[in-house]
Parts: sequence; C-alpha cells; structure tokens
Amino acid sequence: MRDPGRDSWLAEIEKSGALKKGHFRLSSGLHSDTYIQCAQLLKEPMIALRAGRELAELSGGDVDLVVCPAIGGIIIGFTVSVALGCPMIFAERVNGMLVLRRGFKIEKGDRVLLVEDVITTGGSVMELARIVEENAGIVAGVAAIIERGSFGKPRYRISSLTKVEVSTYSPGKCPLCLSGIELLSPGSRYSKG
Repeated sequence: MRDPGRDSWLAEIEKSGALKKGHFRLSSGLHSDTYIQCAQLLKEPMIALRAGRELAELSGGDVDLVVCPAIGGIIIGFTVSVALGCPMIFAERVNGMLVLRRGFKIEKGDRVLLVEDVITTGGSVMELARIVEENAGIVAGVAAIIERGSFGKPRYRISSLTKVEVSTYSPGKCPLCLSGIELLSPGSRYSKG
C-alpha cells in the first residue's frame, strides 16, 4: 500500500532538483547512480519548516535536545528543534570523526533526537549515537528527510519523510566506473572548496 505522505515528499524532492542522476561518490565512499542534495529542497524556508514539523510529529516529540551532523543536517535539525521547542547542536568532522565543538554539550540523561538529511549507510547516525552515549545521553530516536536504501537492522527507531531505494557499489565493482562515466563527488566530505 502506498503512503500518500511519503509520495508527496518524494514529488517535492524531485521538483526541487534535489534528486540527481549520474555517477556519484557518496560520503560513505560508495558509488551510486543517484545523489540526493537536500540543500536544494531546504533552501525554501517554508518547505524546510514544514519538513521539520512533520519529522517532529513522526518522532514522537519527547526529547530534550536535537543533535545533527554538519553540514547537511544543520537546516533540518534546526527546523525539527523549532517544532519540538528544544535546543539543537551539531557535530563536525575533525580528522575524519564527528565531534562536538563550539562549547556544545550533552547533559547526562538528555533524551536526544538524532536528525540527518539523508541516511544511506547509517554511519553518521551511529557516530552521533556514540557521541550521545559517551556523554551519558539517551538516544530517543533518529529522524531523516530520506532513508536512502537499506542499511541493515537499525539500532534505534527511525522516522523519515520518505524512502528512496537506489543501488550503491563499492568503487572496485562499480559498473558506472567500468562504463567510463565521469565520477562526481558533490558531498561536503570530498569537496575541495
């Protein structure tokens, strides 16, 4: 059975130009014929606020803090925190690892909602969960605009606006590479400027 809410978000994502086709290196290092740049969707403030409200509703709302990864998760993390009426902080990559900086803290016992724009492998979400748990916080759930593909059995409850199933390939077994299609690296982890 199709879910009209998920279908409408997928249509909104496609309309915004956030869904790209080609040959892409994802943040995980995997290759894919599909890339989703949620910044294209979230550049419209009313859409970003609506997405945040809907994710807050889906997540259940019993949280003290929203934590998201920089840079992709900041806008949606902020709009979810506005809808929940709680603070939001973000983690940044330092030497390849997500860490809290800028004086951000998680207090012992804080119920924390992890917010991401797109979940592909779940790697960034698990890094955020590690940060929360190292600071004696409690992961209350995960919220994302898009769940992209299957990434195994999740450890936490995941709420998303829509799901997109796409193929990913290890670099050594990528049919797009074998076909000679130019590899693009649009994500912030691999950008040079």
